[in-house]
Amino acid sequence: MLSGCCCGALVPKGWRAPILAVDRRSAVQVPGVEVLHVKAIAEAGAAPRFRSTRRPQVTVRGLSLAAIHELSVLALIVAGLNSYLFVRWGFAADMVAFDFEGTLWDAAIKIRDGVTPYPAATESGVEVGNPALYPPLLMLLVSPLTVLPWSIGAAVWTIALAGAVAGALYALDVRDVRCYIAAFLAPVVAVGLVFGNATLLLVPLVALAWRWRENRVRVGVCVGLAIAAKLFLWPLLFWLLGTRRYKAFAVGSAITLAAVVLPWAVIGFSGMTSYPDLLRVAEDVYAVHSYSVATVLGALGVGTEFASRGAGALGAGVAALAFYAGRRRADTVSISLAILAGILGSPIVWPFYYALLLVPLAIVRPRFSPLWVVPTLLYFAHRLPRERLTTADLEPGGVACCRPDDVPLAPWVMAHAPSALWPALGHALVGCALVGVAVWSCRAVDELPR
Repeated sequence: MLSGCCCGALVPKGWRAPILAVDRRSAVQVPGVEVLHVKAIAEAGAAPRFRSTRRPQVTVRGLSLAAIHELSVLALIVAGLNSYLFVRWGFAADMVAFDFEGTLWDAAIKIRDGVTPYPAATESGVEVGNPALYPPLLMLLVSPLTVLPWSIGAAVWTIALAGAVAGALYALDVRDVRCYIAAFLAPVVAVGLVFGNATLLLVPLVALAWRWRENRVRVGVCVGLAIAAKLFLWPLLFWLLGTRRYKAFAVGSAITLAAVVLPWAVIGFSGMTSYPDLLRVAEDVYAVHSYSVATVLGALGVGTEFASRGAGALGAGVAALAFYAGRRRADTVSISLAILAGILGSPIVWPFYYALLLVPLAIVRPRFSPLWVVPTLLYFAHRLPRERLTTADLEPGGVACCRPDDVPLAPWVMAHAPSALWPALGHALVGCALVGVAVWSCRAVDELPR
C-alpha cells in the first residue's frame, strides 16, 4: 500500500476522490479527532474535514520557559536603562575615557617626550585612580593617537573598543543580532566603554586564540599578546598545556617574553626595575577596594597581603582544573576555566574584566538564549549593599581626607571606601555561574568524557 504522501504525487491534476456516505456509527473513532458526517458534507459539495477537539495543554516546562523569556526581556530592559544612566553619569562627572587618559594616553605622551611613563612606586603616585600600570606594549600602540586632539583620540579609542567586542563575537560565529544587543547592554561592556579601559581589547585576542586553536603559531601569538598586555591572563598557558598544544605553549611563552621585553627596550627600560614595587603598591591601594576575591577576604578581616595571596591561590587552583579538563579533551571547558582563573586570581578586578566571559558564552551559545542575559545580572551584583563613606570622612581628620585637586571624586572614594563584600562576592558568583553553565552545556553534548 502506498503512503499518503506518495499517493499525492500519483494523483492526476484536477482529480477529486468521490465522497462516500458513511454512517457516523460505523466510522473509525480517532482519539482527539471529531469525524463529521460525511453524507452531509457531500451534499453540501465540500471536501471532508476533520476538526481537532484536543485542547492545548499547559505544562510546567512551558510555563517555566515563558517565565524565563519574560525575565530575560525584563533584565535586558533594566540593563539598557542602567547603561544609559551610567553613560549620562560619565559625561556629567567627566569620567568618559578616564582609564584611557591615565593608563595609556598620558603615558604615551610621556614616552614621546622621553620621560618614564610610570609613576613613583608610592601611595600618592598610585591613588589617582588611573595610574599607568600596564607593560609598555599598549602604551606604544596608543602613541600614534597622541598626535590627534584629546577628544578625537578618545573617540577613536572608544570606537576601537566597541569594534573589538563586536569583532570577537563575529570571530566566534555569532550572527544573532540579539546576542550583540545583550553583550553591549551588559554592564561589563558598558562600563569598559565609558571608562575606555583596554581590557576590552583582550576579548578579541582570546576569541581569536580559540578560533585558531589548531594553528600553533596563531594561537600562540594571540595568547602571548594577551598576557603581555595584561599579565592576569597567564592561566591561558595552562589551557595550551592541558590540551597538549606544546608547540603553541612554546610560541605563546616566547611571544609573551618578547612582547614585554622589546617594548621596554624601546623606551630604554625606563621603570622596569621598579615595576614590581609599583604593582605591589597598587595592590595595597586597590586590592581590597575593587571587585576581586581579595576584596572579599579583606572585608572578612584578612590583611591586604594575605588577601592578594589568597586570590592568587584560588586562581592557581582553577587554572589546575583548566589543565585537568584539557587532559580530558574538554577543550571548551578548559579555556572557560582558564579565563575564570585569570579573573579570580587577579588581586585587582574591575567589572569590565568579566567581559572576557563573553568568549565562553559565545562558544557554547552562538545563538541567543537566556544564558546571554546572565552578564546583565552583574548590574544587580553592583547594587548589593555596601558600606559607604560619609561627608565627614572626606573632610579634614576623616579617613579619606585631603583629596588632591587633580583626582576625581569617584576614584578617590573607591580607593578609600571600606571593602565592598557583597558586590565583590556577587560579581564572583555570577562569573562562576556563567562558566558553570558553559561547563554543563559541554557535558550535555558529551564533550566531557564520563
